[in-house]
Amino acid sequence: MDSYALVGGHVWDSAQACLRPGLAIHVNAGRIAAVCPPDQLPPDLPRIDVSGHSVVPGLIDVHVHSEDWHAPLYLANGVTTVRDTGCALEEILDRRRRWNGDGAVAPRLICCGPLIDGPGKSWLPMSVIVHTPEEARCQVDQLVAAGVDQIKLYASLEWPCFLAALDQAKRHGKFTVAHLQDAGNARQAIEAGVDEIEHLSGCAEALWPERRAFGMPWIKLWPDLSRDRVRALVSLIVERNVWMAVTLAVWRKVGTAWDPRHGDHPQTRYVPAALRAWWNQQYPPVMADDLRLAWARALPAMQIFTAHLIERGARIIAGSDTPFVNLLPGFSLHDELQILVECGMRPAQALDAATRLAAEALQIGHLIGTIESGKQADLLVVNGDPTADIRALGRIAGVIRDGRWFDPGALLAEAADYAATAQPRSQRRLSEIY
Repeated sequence: MDSYALVGGHVWDSAQACLRPGLAIHVNAGRIAAVCPPDQLPPDLPRIDVSGHSVVPGLIDVHVHSEDWHAPLYLANGVTTVRDTGCALEEILDRRRRWNGDGAVAPRLICCGPLIDGPGKSWLPMSVIVHTPEEARCQVDQLVAAGVDQIKLYASLEWPCFLAALDQAKRHGKFTVAHLQDAGNARQAIEAGVDEIEHLSGCAEALWPERRAFGMPWIKLWPDLSRDRVRALVSLIVERNVWMAVTLAVWRKVGTAWDPRHGDHPQTRYVPAALRAWWNQQYPPVMADDLRLAWARALPAMQIFTAHLIERGARIIAGSDTPFVNLLPGFSLHDELQILVECGMRPAQALDAATRLAAEALQIGHLIGTIESGKQADLLVVNGDPTADIRALGRIAGVIRDGRWFDPGALLAEAADYAATAQPRSQRRLSEIY
């Protein structure tokens, strides 16, 4: 149906941060034509009864590394938009064209193109390596000319190159995303004007720059959370309105890669054999005792730091880092939302982090992220009240992308069939993506 209405459900109102009964959503030609009482609908308009359900905006995962086979898993989990934060340029531009095209059975796609990185450990071919500030500026120019949506600065960039790339991106009016590690820390990057920080990267180094200068690994910097230092860094993040894609789900999966429950999880039916082999190669299910201890100390500290961000009202958005170790498209975003609630977010705040706020960070808030007249009809119909229990977002009755209704069961069956039959040769990027 090109034109219809959803009636009988409770509709998410992002302005009031609540679910409202008694409203219908009129969908026409892929957009929301009206949000109104049912008696204001055209009398001959087809209606879909969603009584007993909640209707919320389609979810957004702000940190993924996409492949074509991910598409049905995202939609089945209510993820109607993703941002790819690192992929070979030609590949991601082609995927963006296809996924954003009319009739695509896929989420809409925003992309950064390849990571701009320095020499050292880098993830080829999803990176471009620069050695000088001039090369960094030139690379930003080339990515902007190619049409990427945002710019991603990566871990091994030398600091002069980082500053040059950041400045050049700003000259082009491009939003900048940073994964920090070898050069500047989070404080330095924020003061330089970066727009968003991924994975809490550079935060531990900003808390303890003197210890980092003496070579202490970042994972061992986390456990000692000085109250004054945390307060000062969080205040800077809030004052500068920096977006924070904390992606705690990936840290939890990396830090517990040794746990055999990952391999026993029912979601493994959707994992192609080649990806499972790559996970086991990169993060073997056996971890040295000292590393397990380091993670056991670091993970709670990251959650405590995130709790401080939440308490101070920092702009946290939801991302997963799919398909890093033991992270499945779509499913892992729900994991992230659950962890954010564990860190102190109200479920309504977590929903906002994966809808309205995420759309603003992706600079498409005028198109998606809220249920308002004129916006794209990206909607999720769920059983239960996600403002009371965030897990309700996983109890999906239907997914709507640009007005088209998708059955999550059929999408999951398609994904399971692919995982069972995919040949390694067709999964080239699984050994290259990271």
